[in-house]
Amino acid sequence: MRQKYGSIFIGIFGLLLIAVSVDAQIISPEEAIGFPVGADYKLARWEKITDYLRSLAASSDRVILEERGKTTEGLDFVLALISSPENLANRDHYKAIQRKLANPQEQKLAELKQLSRAGKAVVMISCNIHSTEVASSQMSMELAYQLATENTPEIKEILENTILLLIPSANPDGLNMVVDWYERTVNTPYEGAPMPWLYHKYTGHDNNRDWFMLTQIESQLVTQMLYEEWFPQVVYDVHQMGNRGARFVIPPYFHPVNPNIPPLLQRELSLIGAQMALDLTSRGFTGVLSNAVYDTWWHGGFRTVPYRHNMVGILTEAASVNIASPIFQPRLSLRGHRRGLSEYAQQTNFPEPWPGGWWRLRDIIEYEKAAAYSILSLAAKQREMFLTNFYKMGLDAVEKGEQEPPRAFLVPMDQRDINTTFKMLQILQRGGVKIHQANTNFTADNVEYPAGTYVVLMAQPFRAHAKDLLEIQHYPRRIPAPGAPPERPYDIAGWTLPMQMGIKVIKVVNAFAADLALVEEIPAAAGKLHLDGVDFQDAVVYVFRNQTNLETVALNRLLQKDRYTIYQQQGETVWKDLHLPRGTILLQSDRIPGSDSAELRQLAESLGVEIYAFNRRVEKRAKLRQPRLGLYKPWVANMDEGWTRWVLEAHEFPYRNLTDAEIRAGNLAEWYDAIILPDMKASTMIEGHAEGSLPPEYVGGIGLEGVANLRTFVEQGGMLICLNWATELPMKHFGLEINNALEANRSGPQKLTGAEFFCPGSLLRVFVETTHPIGYGLEREMAVFFKSGPAFEARGGKRVAAYPNFNPLMSGWIEGEKRIRQKGALWDVKLGKGRVILFGFKPQHRAQSHGTFKLLFNAIYYSVIGK
Repeated sequence: MRQKYGSIFIGIFGLLLIAVSVDAQIISPEEAIGFPVGADYKLARWEKITDYLRSLAASSDRVILEERGKTTEGLDFVLALISSPENLANRDHYKAIQRKLANPQEQKLAELKQLSRAGKAVVMISCNIHSTEVASSQMSMELAYQLATENTPEIKEILENTILLLIPSANPDGLNMVVDWYERTVNTPYEGAPMPWLYHKYTGHDNNRDWFMLTQIESQLVTQMLYEEWFPQVVYDVHQMGNRGARFVIPPYFHPVNPNIPPLLQRELSLIGAQMALDLTSRGFTGVLSNAVYDTWWHGGFRTVPYRHNMVGILTEAASVNIASPIFQPRLSLRGHRRGLSEYAQQTNFPEPWPGGWWRLRDIIEYEKAAAYSILSLAAKQREMFLTNFYKMGLDAVEKGEQEPPRAFLVPMDQRDINTTFKMLQILQRGGVKIHQANTNFTADNVEYPAGTYVVLMAQPFRAHAKDLLEIQHYPRRIPAPGAPPERPYDIAGWTLPMQMGIKVIKVVNAFAADLALVEEIPAAAGKLHLDGVDFQDAVVYVFRNQTNLETVALNRLLQKDRYTIYQQQGETVWKDLHLPRGTILLQSDRIPGSDSAELRQLAESLGVEIYAFNRRVEKRAKLRQPRLGLYKPWVANMDEGWTRWVLEAHEFPYRNLTDAEIRAGNLAEWYDAIILPDMKASTMIEGHAEGSLPPEYVGGIGLEGVANLRTFVEQGGMLICLNWATELPMKHFGLEINNALEANRSGPQKLTGAEFFCPGSLLRVFVETTHPIGYGLEREMAVFFKSGPAFEARGGKRVAAYPNFNPLMSGWIEGEKRIRQKGALWDVKLGKGRVILFGFKPQHRAQSHGTFKLLFNAIYYSVIGK
């Protein structure tokens, strides 16, 4: 920023030059928290922020503070509504207008035009989802204060014509963690060092990757505001980035563009970006970059999912400081970016580079606040235009669904896992998608489908959301020059939800007729204890097929009970008309025969699983017990470890976290049957944080002694389950006769270049050995999520899953696919008395890939089969 603004710049629109009227009862944020907002080395915790906003709402008729629920760790999750007193008093009326504009097919055009004139532009600003990007949480207090107290013409126009939904932090738990850690390290050699744990209990930085799957409490709370209650026209997601280049990245964004995003929305995005650029530059903000770094392809972030709901998602990224510690950056230390800024120099999308110098938390707040005012001012001035375009995009989506393919996606009821099928439908419905069910048989594309089939029609306002989740992605091939490495996508290239969840979905190309009913609520599967033909007093054994994720929950609950002897069937059998595949679970009770029927009936009905009573014994079985499971939790905070914890807990696996120290101490076989290593490089596991970078208790990894202890654990009968790049550790240090086929055989192990092989987050086809215990109960063919992982060649062990002898790509992007053909995706290697299980992909990817969860679950049980 130019020197004349320094670190005390107060705002935009000349707020300092205009006399203001402040209610004497309203205190400023500085008075409330005891220091100026954005002061060097100072941060307000969540309780201070919410206490201030509560006092502001109590003192001002322009602010209402709503407690929307509790966070993952039990803090208050709040929303501040800011507008004119009249608008707030009539907020239910404006909510009703928003709902009608979001569902325009239900209204007449004349009414829609009238609603656009009568409504208010609703803008949501969400701060601090990434907790180390702390400036916006502090900025939120000052923004709310100025809107509550100032009476400039600009503020009055904003209050009159907009309703602001302000989320002061989308991750309050993480905010407190960051503040506490920073205060612990400030004025020490570790000032501003990274925390040795995730800043969200489960997801860390990936809490901004959960906006269609909705696994976390915080994303569920905000999604309800977005697609059930307020339907804002503009959503502003406030972020920070690295500090080696531009000071502020704004829209419009870089290539590629997702074809499902409405062209009109892209133009609005450009309009807002142009206004922001003009406002920022005219007020002296330098280093503002547009048309670079970020794109609009990926579906799953807070600002990208709203695109698929006709809402303009705005992302800004400010250069960071060292949490709250200022930094000095000489001009020559600044760099460009591979996407849109080849060098740090003046160009069309970067007309005024920041000259270097001191950079402070207060500077970030000024940029973010200026951007917020620019968005709010434009929304106020162009209120009717934004509301009109909002319903137009909805009508356009309905028309597209009626006039062009696909006309619908069908979800049949004959699924391998009906519980997961219902879960996918519930996810779509929570995202505002309308789902129908056929009352009678119908024909589509010359195929007859039965009554009960679920139908997701594309003629609906949020068509883009449903279509983008249900269809296959074809990422545009982006190679900067012949022979050059491919340009890596911003996040991932493919995410097709039915493929990830293992659900059969059928695309309908042509128009069709069907008697359909709108589904108000997706049901849960109806489980049952089947006693047909068997008097439960004569029951010898109870069985369930153990093919679904919820059957895993049932198994884990039963394994916790002492009175059952539990077996796993090793072969296939048929009992009357019931096929029992490998992996079927058999229960024998220590109590009087038949006395368990009430308990098992309740279990079956509550979980939606099918349990059968038999009066004969089943052969070829192996005893099963609850595995003693450990999950490695390094001090180098690892998101894959967090997601693994979430998936294990959601399916009720008992487990313990292992630290570096415990692995270094050894004697692991005494405590564990199986240990999971989450996706991380071997070097990171071994070395951890460098000495001097963090307090001593958090530095170093498992060390070479830990590697030796893990090998001993396997040799003594344990099972080491390695996810994605964790496979490096046993392959490089255990002497296994297995190699990564995607490493170049030069002087030493080295990954192939991107020009030779490249797969940056896509869904690939594999074939599974269903006769192997890890493949029990699964289908022969499935999709796995692959992101820059390994593929295996081996002279020994057992191949559990492999890529086909043709292009394995199902959704996304792959280069050099021939290098992965017929290579192993999942391998079982015996070592001593134990086993190493090598996953060349992430079977629990972001808790989205429900279709491959069972591979991980089966691997865990494999550690104790027959023991």
